[in-house]
Amino acid sequence: MADPDAGLEFKVKPDELDGCGQSAQHIGGLIPGETSKITDPCNQAAGGLKGWLTAGAIQNCGTNWKTLLDKLGTDMSDVGTKLGTSATYYRQAEQNAHNSMRNPNAPASNGPEPDPFDTTVTTGPVKPRSAKAAE
Repeated sequence: MADPDAGLEFKVKPDELDGCGQSAQHIGGLIPGETSKITDPCNQAAGGLKGWLTAGAIQNCGTNWKTLLDKLGTDMSDVGTKLGTSATYYRQAEQNAHNSMRNPNAPASNGPEPDPFDTTVTTGPVKPRSAKAAE
């Protein structure tokens, strides 16, 4: 049976994470200013329905919507911050991997290392062993 995950590919683009994070923070910051516009109309509607049971329900509905949307704004800002932090982490991990591959602390070579296989390097066409043996 073929591996169902064999075709999956995971790529991270830190610049896109940053962009999404900034957008989420921006929108999350705008939400509280907009939610304040919910409660006044609800309170006005409730004021016109004094004595009716729906008055309290309308007022509570507006207040609850404002509370939930304000929380959404906070959550979006938090997620935006985390996306930016993730982008920074990926960039740093990539830089660390790059630096570890360069290994500036590796000892300098004192010339070629001895070849444990006694490899012979030749130039020009190479004859197969069977052809050499026949000569």
